[in-house]
Amino acid sequence: MIQIYGATDRGRVRPVNQDAFAYKKIDDTTAIVILCDGMGGEKGGHVASAKAVEIISGALSRSVNQSTPVESVKSSLISALSAANAVIYDMAQKDPDLKGMGTTVVAAVLKENTLCIAHAGDSRAYQFHPKALRAHQLTKDHSVVQLLVDSGKITPTEARNHPKRNYITRALGVEREVEVEYMEKHFQEGRLLFCSDGLHNYAPPEEHLDLIMTCCSEQDLYLLIDEANKAGGRDNITAVILVKSPDKAKTGGNA
Repeated sequence: MIQIYGATDRGRVRPVNQDAFAYKKIDDTTAIVILCDGMGGEKGGHVASAKAVEIISGALSRSVNQSTPVESVKSSLISALSAANAVIYDMAQKDPDLKGMGTTVVAAVLKENTLCIAHAGDSRAYQFHPKALRAHQLTKDHSVVQLLVDSGKITPTEARNHPKRNYITRALGVEREVEVEYMEKHFQEGRLLFCSDGLHNYAPPEEHLDLIMTCCSEQDLYLLIDEANKAGGRDNITAVILVKSPDKAKTGGNA
């Protein structure tokens, strides 16, 4: 059984919300989630993220269904993100007002017990197991501070407040081609959190486990978003939570 909740907020500082997201539950074992964080000026960032979500969600809705084999999901995700990259790049080249726009992306397809994720930038995916109260970051940021952490020049704690923490090294629409990172993971039950940096920079999931583990509505998600606003809310804040529960019929429970 799959349940999905999503919410977004402008935050306390930014004049517009450049984040965008979409999700679709196809059946009790299949779902799609896309989350984007735009950049490149007030107009450009909003256009890039909205267009990316539109293209990716449309492409995945056409290519992923109840009968889709897991083996074909990778190509569907990569193709969808590549198509969005091409369209956003062309738009930016043709319209001076959109020049330099781009967007992060984390896109996921859950098929049976396999989680497939493609991403570029610093929007993240986390996993939370029902029996282990801890956050496990699934994606690795494509950012300047992550490179500094990997090289041992700064610690993960120092990265949170680094002056270049918003400098990303990959994004859709910035170059003619984009290098997308892809991963697959066994996911039988538990919770997934997809979020923009406006959430994980100001309300680190590791510090808000209770809110995440008890979230069961869009209204509950705003309690988590409020924590990011309380901490400054200097960026747009978006979060999507996917909850996967075991099928009682398959586990021997009552129907």
